[in-house]
Amino acid sequence: MRRLKEYLQYLALLLPLSVIRRLPRRSLSVLAQLAAATAYPFPGIGKLIDANLKTVFPDWDAKKRRQVGRRSLKNLFWNMLELLWTNGRADRIERCYQATPELKKAMRDYGEKHIALILVNPHLGSWEASGVMAAHYLPTPLVAVAKPVHNPRINQLLNVQVRQLVPGMEIVFSRGAVRASLAALKAGKNLGLLVDQNTRLRDGGVWVDWCGLPVASSTSPALLKRYCDQHQIPAELLCGVSLRRPDGVIEAHVEKLPRPFAEYADDREVLQDLMKLTEQLARRYPEQYLWLYRRFAHIPPDCPPEIRSRYPAYARVPGSKFFVKKLGEPKS
Repeated sequence: MRRLKEYLQYLALLLPLSVIRRLPRRSLSVLAQLAAATAYPFPGIGKLIDANLKTVFPDWDAKKRRQVGRRSLKNLFWNMLELLWTNGRADRIERCYQATPELKKAMRDYGEKHIALILVNPHLGSWEASGVMAAHYLPTPLVAVAKPVHNPRINQLLNVQVRQLVPGMEIVFSRGAVRASLAALKAGKNLGLLVDQNTRLRDGGVWVDWCGLPVASSTSPALLKRYCDQHQIPAELLCGVSLRRPDGVIEAHVEKLPRPFAEYADDREVLQDLMKLTEQLARRYPEQYLWLYRRFAHIPPDCPPEIRSRYPAYARVPGSKFFVKKLGEPKS
């Protein structure tokens, strides 16, 4: 029964996928608007978005939260529709996703110097476009770390038949991602990571401040950069973001860490600066950030009451499995 359900879900996706690729580009924004208007009233969507916005922007009234929340949801649908519409085609990629001449030159320079890039990206603007542009505009291949879709047929469709249609793009999955990432960097390939995801402390997460609250995030960007430095692998750690302009075109931007990597005392300190950059961007472009995610799901056990009270209602103090693996438990 489970396999039949997965197959039916897969078939249900094939038809709209085929239709989307044949639509004019200007229709994608309209479809995204309709999808957001339909989805937002569902409690599991609208309430979650509102809870996150209320946590980060406590001074906003309900009307403003709804306006920004709907625009954020439209941005999510628009991103996915564009990914499907571009279909790995260079002409469509360059119509939807653009990089300035200065950024293109900087990327070529990294390639000519054989410097691998560790590109961290928040769920802001179009994170899908960031991977596509890095693979399309960089002279060397990009390995992107992704979470697999539970339905194996849909996972194959989206992560292999869609994302890897872009020449130079290779997808590896979160399980075993560190080993695959190290192999990519050793081979001189670039690496794309999403930086603002919940990571259990047992899996390499640490508590860092984001929008005034502790959240658990992965230190893997810093760990990988430190490994490269220790093993004489030329690599640069950058924060990339692809923002949507008023005309609907996505434009790539890249920022360096505020100080040289060697000056950081530990990996947590590096991650904290990366999270500061993502917070500044989320506050500046809240309508382009992904608020449909339980970013504040975990509360540190020793969190003071005055801080704990600011978490959204869905947040919980995690159990022991969040911190330590049980004896005999299989690796994740």
